[in-house]
Amino acid sequence: MKKIIYIALAVSALILTCACERKGTIYDMPAGSALVSFPSDAAIFEMVAEDGNKITVDLWRGNTKGAASVAFQVEDKTGGVFKPAKSTFDFADGEGVAHLDITYPNIKDFGGETYELVLKIADEEQVSPSGIDKMTISATRKLTPKFVGTGIYYSDWYEEEWEQDLYTTEEAPDFFILPDCWVKGTDFTFTIQNHQPVWPSVFFSGYVHSSYGNVNLHTGEVVVEDTDDGRKVMYIQITGYRVSAGSFGSGWEYFVFPAGFNL
Repeated sequence: MKKIIYIALAVSALILTCACERKGTIYDMPAGSALVSFPSDAAIFEMVAEDGNKITVDLWRGNTKGAASVAFQVEDKTGGVFKPAKSTFDFADGEGVAHLDITYPNIKDFGGETYELVLKIADEEQVSPSGIDKMTISATRKLTPKFVGTGIYYSDWYEEEWEQDLYTTEEAPDFFILPDCWVKGTDFTFTIQNHQPVWPSVFFSGYVHSSYGNVNLHTGEVVVEDTDDGRKVMYIQITGYRVSAGSFGSGWEYFVFPAGFNL
C-alpha cells in the first residue's frame, strides 16, 4: 500500500514501558492494561488502485501478554463512505501491532475531495500514559494533473480578472482544478457532470481577512454561456463571501474556458 503517515512521536519509546514519568508524576498502570497508542495523532493517505479499496491503520501496544481486543469509537466525517471492517483492534498473544482495514467504494468513483474520520480508543485505561489515544485520518485519491489550457477568471471580490490555468487529471477526467486561483497555495476545484459544472456548496477561498479570518465562498447556481468568439464561460453565483462574523455580501465569479474546450 502506498501511504504517507506523519509520525509525530517515536511510539516505541512511548509505550514499551509499564510506568513512565510525565511532569514529575509516576503513573501506576491499571492491571491488565494493554498500554496502547496510535503511531501518530494524524495520518494522511493517498488512495491508489493497488490498495484494493481500503486503507489500513495500526495500533501499537506495550503489554504483549495474552490476546487482547481494544474497542474504539468513530467520528465519521465521510458520510458513511469509509467503513471500518470491525469495531476493535485485535492483538494475538505476543503481538505488539494490530491492523484495522477501513474500506471504501470503487476508487474510480472518487475525484480529488478529501475524506476525514477520527478513531478514538474507547477505554482510556487501555492507553499508555504517554501514548496517543486518538487519530485523525485524512484520505484523498492520488491524482495526476493534466494541463488543459489557460482561460480567464474574474472575481467580484477583487473586481478584476486574470489569466488562469485549468487542469484535469488522468485518473478522473471529469474533475477540474483551478490552481492558486484567488491565493497561491489554494486551488479551486469542480466537476463536470452531464455537461454541467458542479461546484462545492461551500469552500475556502484561501483569503484570510486581517480582522475576520478565513473567507469562505457559498455557491448558488452555475450558468454556462457561449462567448462571442465561441468559447464557453461559466458563471458561478456566490450567495455569500462569508467569515465567522457574517458575510461581505453576494456576487458572481466567472471563468472563460480555454479556446476549444467543450463541456
